[in-house]
Amino acid sequence: ANAGPRGAQLYNGVKALAEKYDFIGDVRGGHGLMTGIELVSDTAAKTPMDMPTMKRIHKTMYEAGCMVRLGMNNILMSPPLVITQAEVDQVLGALDAGFAVV
Repeated sequence: ANAGPRGAQLYNGVKALAEKYDFIGDVRGGHGLMTGIELVSDTAAKTPMDMPTMKRIHKTMYEAGCMVRLGMNNILMSPPLVITQAEVDQVLGALDAGFAVV
């Protein structure tokens, strides 16, 4: 897949977070900058993460400088094509901060 340098940075960073947090059920992306992260409360059964937890994650990410969209138990991102390396790092840091509240 040709994601370009920032797309690859974002996708690889999110995949690394999936190694750190076992409640990340799936990461979709790697083609450009659009990225989806599925969150589950039970990794074996793939039970969707509950909405109160999703909202807490969302709020923490926003406060850490990253606005994401929630789609049920998915975090959806489509950052601007002009995003910089430092801004992708900020997004990844905000995701990490959000996931840390679970």
